[in-house]
Amino acid sequence: MAYALSPYRFFVPRTVKGPAIIVLIILQSFVLGITSTTASRLAAFYGIAPETVTWFSQAGAIGMVAIIPVYYRLRMYFRKSDLLQLALVLQVVLSLLCFTVNYAPLLLIGNFFIGMLKLACLLDFISLLTNEYPIMRHRALFYGIYYTIARFGGELANILVNPVLEADDWRDIYLISAAAAGVCMLLCVCLFHRQRMQRRVPLYQVDWLSMLLFVAAAFLFAYMLTYGKTLDWFEDDTIVYALAGCVIGTSLFIYRQFQVKRPFWNLRVFRLYRQVPLGIAFMVVLYVFYSTNMLFNYYAGYNFRGEENYLSQVAVITLCAYLVSFPLTGWLLYKGAQRRAMLSLGFLFYGGSLYLFCNNIQTAATVDALVVPFLLQGMAYGLVLTTLSTFTATNVPRHMNGDRVMGSLSFRYIIGSFAGYSLYSNWLFRGTATHAAALSEHLTADNPLYGRELGNFRALYQSHGMDLQHATLAAQAMIRQKLQLQAMLASLRGVAMYVAILAVIAAVLVLLVRRFEMHEIAARNKYKIV
Repeated sequence: MAYALSPYRFFVPRTVKGPAIIVLIILQSFVLGITSTTASRLAAFYGIAPETVTWFSQAGAIGMVAIIPVYYRLRMYFRKSDLLQLALVLQVVLSLLCFTVNYAPLLLIGNFFIGMLKLACLLDFISLLTNEYPIMRHRALFYGIYYTIARFGGELANILVNPVLEADDWRDIYLISAAAAGVCMLLCVCLFHRQRMQRRVPLYQVDWLSMLLFVAAAFLFAYMLTYGKTLDWFEDDTIVYALAGCVIGTSLFIYRQFQVKRPFWNLRVFRLYRQVPLGIAFMVVLYVFYSTNMLFNYYAGYNFRGEENYLSQVAVITLCAYLVSFPLTGWLLYKGAQRRAMLSLGFLFYGGSLYLFCNNIQTAATVDALVVPFLLQGMAYGLVLTTLSTFTATNVPRHMNGDRVMGSLSFRYIIGSFAGYSLYSNWLFRGTATHAAALSEHLTADNPLYGRELGNFRALYQSHGMDLQHATLAAQAMIRQKLQLQAMLASLRGVAMYVAILAVIAAVLVLLVRRFEMHEIAARNKYKIV
């Protein structure tokens, strides 16, 4: 049987192929599940706890990582065009189901599979893009170009989708997802033929049990970190059971990878290539700092009216930073810039961003005061992520590249991201409680400031027709609310300053890690990414 050499139809001109793939990657950024914008509305709509919504949203990241090894088997079984069309049809169906069916658990399932299908499509598009632009076979240029496209699509989706959600129903995000996936379907029909390009490999070689263990352990890990604050951590049996299940599932998963002939995730990649554990370890550190965007969003929720409009403005600022940092970092690394210097500069940007944010925290703030901190955050993320990805991927042979990708995404999107969210959520919660308790000690009759404020609010409520008793209760409630706000702002300042100091320490320590200069680009490393 003769196999096709190219996935494209014969009439598709070469000048169209590359831009069409870029459009497909950007369109996939509009295939969204539960986002930070829709989380609060979803919780109110279904009457469920915010922690449950957070756990639902994390299912998408777990699905994205879990599909990677399976995808490499699926693409050897299906025709390329058939696999893409199947993934895109399922994206449309799931999005429409989430839009029409008012059933909260469906969102968990939908978010999991939407994330899974989205990454399957992106991996195919990345492979095609690299074929069209051979310069991307150099790791630094690949990550500089691909991250620019991907982050451009992500921020563009935030800019365009947030105003729509503000004006209409939050569930419209699923209509937008279905429309984006539908456009991708039409483009793929026009671009790709249905001929087979390689020998068909049976699916029985997929280790489905390992996939189940991985997904179960990841969900339990996310559950423990998300609900720990609410359930008071290990004082609650549910968290203890989740931890035990996560440990058991992870142990069984690791044991199985060294026993089966074709492991789901070949963990030997960590032992055989020294750059992989070092690069991935620093990716976890990166995502601890990257998760500080939660502090910015938490602060904005108390200070700015119209959250979606604020998020759109932030997306524009962040997009400008990404359009500079990602391609510039890739080009500098391609020209031989020292990785340690790039990483140190990135962590210094994080330190500067958090220091400026700390000094701008106040009750009456404007978005303009946060422009520079957000720009520095975007520059830092582009610098550090591109450098670490380039370092980790360099000189890893082709047959182990999928396992390296699995490691990078697992530690970034599951361990680093989930742990970062839990760290700052708990830190703010406990810090706010401590500051609130300290401030409450001064709300006594002996405090003239408290007496004056209480009298002013009481007089205000009495002027609106309240009697003395109810006016006093309303005034006390208002003062407690203002006290809670002050406690939150004080906690935010403390957290931001501590993390800024840690970022500076990380910038100094990374200069001492000489292993970041352990290798240069070798000729044998220039092969297709996927």
